[in-house]
Amino acid sequence: MSIKQRFLASYLGGIFIASLSIIAILCIIFYVTTGSVPTPKTLYQTFTKQRSLSPEEEGAYVDLRKTAKENPEVLLESNTQKQLQRFEKEDVGIVISREDQIVYYSKGLVKKSLVVHFPKFDQNNIETKGTIDNSGNLYRYIKFDFYYPNEEKGSVLVLKKENSFLEFLTKWGIVIIGLITLIAVIFVWLLNRILQKTIVQPLANLGESMTDMRGGHLVSAPPPLPKDTAIEVQRLHQNFEQMRDALNQSLEEQRNLEKNRKDLIASISHDLKTPITSIIGYVQGLQEGIAETPEKQARYLQTIYTKSVALNELIEQLFLYSKYDAEAIPFHLERIELTSFLQHIVEEFQWSHADVHCQFESLKTYEVQLDRLQMNRALVNLLENSAKFKKLDEPLSIQITLKEKVHEVGIVVRDNGSGIPKEQLPHVFQHFYRGEKARTSTGGSGLGLAIVQQIIEKHHGTVEIDSDGNNYTEVIIWLPNQEGENEA
Repeated sequence: MSIKQRFLASYLGGIFIASLSIIAILCIIFYVTTGSVPTPKTLYQTFTKQRSLSPEEEGAYVDLRKTAKENPEVLLESNTQKQLQRFEKEDVGIVISREDQIVYYSKGLVKKSLVVHFPKFDQNNIETKGTIDNSGNLYRYIKFDFYYPNEEKGSVLVLKKENSFLEFLTKWGIVIIGLITLIAVIFVWLLNRILQKTIVQPLANLGESMTDMRGGHLVSAPPPLPKDTAIEVQRLHQNFEQMRDALNQSLEEQRNLEKNRKDLIASISHDLKTPITSIIGYVQGLQEGIAETPEKQARYLQTIYTKSVALNELIEQLFLYSKYDAEAIPFHLERIELTSFLQHIVEEFQWSHADVHCQFESLKTYEVQLDRLQMNRALVNLLENSAKFKKLDEPLSIQITLKEKVHEVGIVVRDNGSGIPKEQLPHVFQHFYRGEKARTSTGGSGLGLAIVQQIIEKHHGTVEIDSDGNNYTEVIIWLPNQEGENEA
């Protein structure tokens, strides 16, 4: 059963059960107090009996009862009947019977109906009050039964036409019940329409969107919600949109990762094939005796060695990246003094690159949390990158300085190399990304800066890069600054 049907069934069931319970309780109370099954007629009669007489009814009844007791024959005289008209002017009806004959009845009453519905003779006058139907009109009455001198049965009825609410219900009860039922049905329909608009339809739209998502259509969003939509449905809609956006981002990242992996495979294939092909060619040259002189053989062997070393470095870098990517390398952070750490790295790099001018300057010392081995690898990677992309017509100069901002220390590595085009800067830290210069000149794998970023992120830091594309490249590593700075 759908939510819409459940809501509708619950409302109709609630109205029906509440109404039935109220009617059942009233019927039980009526049956216990009266001993009869409640019907509109019995209800009306019961409530009529409980009401007191009006002054007009009581006056007419007292006079007629007194006459009937003392001299009932007088009731049949014309003079007496003329005197009854004074009671009739006060909207009181009077009926006098003798045996089964109606000998007198007030104007407006129907004789045939009186004969049919006339109450039974009660010698003891126990049941003196009741109601009588006269041609479709209800009257309440009080009667007095007596005997004429010749032992004929006689009765005097004092009637008052009922214009009360009970008579109205007796006549129009079914219509009223039908009207109330119609209003209830309309109310339920309106409520159901509101629920359809604010709850059911938005949920149905979400269901359709989920079906589309299952089919891989994540772009189409569900229709906007009406303003008066239930809060719970709004939250569900928001959560669904957040989930859809997250899935879109995840799929986009997956597509990018897949593209990068394909690029990696293409790059690896190219980078591996080039030195291997070269090595194979030189080995064949040696086997076939192309290198005839010892000098030529030595040059061939040196080329084979150089290509093999480059190939080994490429494989090691790929292996290192895969370990960082799988978080298989543990990081052991310790609090160290940054100036001496950087000075040691610069000295080692300067010793292995005598043709490069590498300088470190700092006016302050800072204490930071570092893994010495991994941070050394990241900084050496940056320095080696600068060496790879140096200008051919100008000596390479690298300057390392420290800068600070709120709660962070920045390690600035700036060189005067060939630079990085502006359009490539947003992508240089992406996995497997290589610029055109790396592809054509150095044969880089596109993993160097990605590895640097992975290492820095493990230190809870960030990396920034800037370049004008021709004259310089500047990389800033921001690390959390520890308390306790000292002047150098």
